[in-house]
Amino acid sequence: MPKTVFTLPAGNHLLVGDIHKQVVAKAVASKLNIFAVGGYVRDLVVHSLNPQYKLLSKDLDYAILGGSAFEFARLIADQLKGHFVALDEKNDTARVVMPDGYILDFAGCEGKNIDQDIQRRDFTINALYMDANEGREIVDLVGGIDDIKNGSIRCLDPAVFVSDPLRLLRAFRFAACLKFEIDSRTLAWIKQYSKSIDTVAGERISYELFLIFGVNKSASIIKMLAETGLLEVIFPELKATRQVTNNAYHHLNLFDHSVEAVIKAEEEFLKEFSVWEKTNLTDYLSPGISNLAVCKLASLLHDIGKPGTWVITEEGKHTFIGHERTGEGMVSPIAKRLRWSNATENLVSMLIALHLRPGQLFHNTPATAKGINRLYRKTQRDFPALILLALGDLGATKGPQMTDDKSNFLRDKFYSLLSGFYDYCATTESMTKLLDGNDIMKLLDIAPGKKLGKILEALQEAQEMKEVSNLAQAEDFVRSWQNKSDQEQ
Repeated sequence: MPKTVFTLPAGNHLLVGDIHKQVVAKAVASKLNIFAVGGYVRDLVVHSLNPQYKLLSKDLDYAILGGSAFEFARLIADQLKGHFVALDEKNDTARVVMPDGYILDFAGCEGKNIDQDIQRRDFTINALYMDANEGREIVDLVGGIDDIKNGSIRCLDPAVFVSDPLRLLRAFRFAACLKFEIDSRTLAWIKQYSKSIDTVAGERISYELFLIFGVNKSASIIKMLAETGLLEVIFPELKATRQVTNNAYHHLNLFDHSVEAVIKAEEEFLKEFSVWEKTNLTDYLSPGISNLAVCKLASLLHDIGKPGTWVITEEGKHTFIGHERTGEGMVSPIAKRLRWSNATENLVSMLIALHLRPGQLFHNTPATAKGINRLYRKTQRDFPALILLALGDLGATKGPQMTDDKSNFLRDKFYSLLSGFYDYCATTESMTKLLDGNDIMKLLDIAPGKKLGKILEALQEAQEMKEVSNLAQAEDFVRSWQNKSDQEQ
């Protein structure tokens, strides 16, 4: 393919900034050839063609020719007062993390020149480079510019998936973040090599997954992930869900229902959420992991406990008694395997454990204020995520016994719970705390423990229901609670 050049319009970006200029000056002084490569160069082109695409990255990638990239990174760390990170000395890669959050990655060229080195890149859109001394001319040897214009994720050689199977997931991450499509030949290669994703370290898989799930309107990408088989390799717990057939309440087999729950949550119900609720979901649970990403992942996994609890009665009824508790117990091994943080594991576990609870509030009798408040209190700020999961689950449940009337009734009740949660938060945040743990321990002469926690929860509930409104009533309440507890033992 002939070489083409894309000239960037004048403007402010990292490759005309002070950090880049200092890196280039040091390379020239060290008699090294240096090239800007990778994601930031790609994003500059995307932004130039579509200014609505925001340049948010603080990462710069450099290819070094004529010397050691590893040692050059040390020099840059010393000069710029950054933190040197040895990525892989054998493969001549290192990183410099700057105090202001910028990340500079350096890699030695594998070929005799930059043109040979660029051929080993994963996708054409990432195989663009710029001579760091030039500043505005981006060189394309593989049709990457046209692929950006056409919105296509294309790889030139399936060998890139063998050398690093994480690229199987990266294709979907780029498709989700850039709103591009994966070309058909590349998608076929991904299906062919999908099983090799299990050789990749868990934390690397999780990084890509949470980026994909965290993108708004990524449901179609997640469906494609399911079709390639990647999800069942990453989550072997999903394999057994394919064996659970459709039934009176579910029009799909359990695997397809689980994927459909994610799609319905995002495409049908999320758009009905208020600004406050959407902001809650887009908040970050931990760096790089949004509440929305965890909610969508929990939606995918919400029924993993069903295969182990599946019983078909003599009357032909399908039951899954206790599947939410079984599913909750399956999360810890997944979290350990994929190196999730405690916060991520706890939220996925909670969402799976409670995903039936909103519907159970309305099964036989009208929901009570105490029952609703207990669910609010148990979930706290994660309640919008639970309702989004419950709505997605409901939307993916269209068997003959889930009539439109039943579905509409539950949908309306879920939205009512959601609007009530905002009022609940406003009320409880302004509520004066009458007694804390230390006060109660001194008043009742008890030690810290489960009993104290139960008393605190009971007192909060009494305050929320306006059964207790002052200090004297609070003290009487906790004494009465203890007396009742002692009598029941």
